Amino acid sequence: MKANNELTPSTLPHFAQDFINHLAVINKSKNTQYAYTNELRLFFQFLCDSTPIFPSFPVEISLLHMRNIGHRDIEAYLSWASIKRNNGVRALARKQAVIKSLYRYLLREDMISIDVTIKLDPINVNQKLPKALEPNQIADLTDILQSGTGLSKEQLKYHTYIEKRNYAIFLTFIGTGLRLSELCNLNLTTTNLNKGCFEVIRKGNKETVVYFNTEVAEALNVYLLNERQRYAQGKSEALFLSMQGKRISTRAVQNLIAKYMGILKTMGHNTDGFSAHKMRSTFATLLLRETDNLAIVQDALGHSDPRTTRIYAKVLDEQLKRSAALIKFK
Repeated sequence: MKANNELTPSTLPHFAQDFINHLAVINKSKNTQYAYTNELRLFFQFLCDSTPIFPSFPVEISLLHMRNIGHRDIEAYLSWASIKRNNGVRALARKQAVIKSLYRYLLREDMISIDVTIKLDPINVNQKLPKALEPNQIADLTDILQSGTGLSKEQLKYHTYIEKRNYAIFLTFIGTGLRLSELCNLNLTTTNLNKGCFEVIRKGNKETVVYFNTEVAEALNVYLLNERQRYAQGKSEALFLSMQGKRISTRAVQNLIAKYMGILKTMGHNTDGFSAHKMRSTFATLLLRETDNLAIVQDALGHSDPRTTRIYAKVLDEQLKRSAALIKFK
């Protein structure tokens, strides 16, 4: 994501620029830095527009001005964002979190003496359960990918050309829990079929090893031996290629998932709203079902906060409830 000139850190007060620089130092992604810059600029612009003693532009705000900001000013900003920008609960919670993070940094660096954000009430966000494929949906999906069942004549033309790649992509998703960007960034040199693992750069530029089972290894091997060379052009190191021989894009994989979820829907499955992240959720619930160990799932997904992983226990519980409801005694 490219930040436009209007939203670069140089448009922020100097102390906020220091905060954004700090995010870079602790390995927060460029997207995170951009998002924080955007949120803070909006906050400071609101203060400039609504507070008479503030200057006209955020870049002119000093630490002396910050002493005049109370928690009610922040609440006024959040209220404004809700009414004027139509921000929902999640967006407001994100805005509050960014401001609180800035204040914690300023207090730690002795730039301010009081953190007024401690008076803010938390914004409770009702966390939706992530969707995951049921075992019977996975079975039908793999059947479609291998046999072409449910595909139109037009789709079958392409299916015979890229079926092994598509099968390998879906098995890699479901068998490893990789993020969409991580899957698209896989390289031949960081793929070890003998050891059954990928070398992956995760969020925060963390290098890690992600393991996969023999089924994934076999699907990848079949793709590499029988199909990848068919449309490989040049010396691309990408593991998964487009039909043009380039590294497959995130958009192409998203379209691929949408297509196959649509086919599953015609077979009576509820796949509304399924995306690449739902493939990751599927892996998490499968792994939790087999291991009954949230710590293992957390490590496999690369979550830094165990609270992020716990939600998959609820997903599994919901699946077990649905399975129990299918049992008939007569």
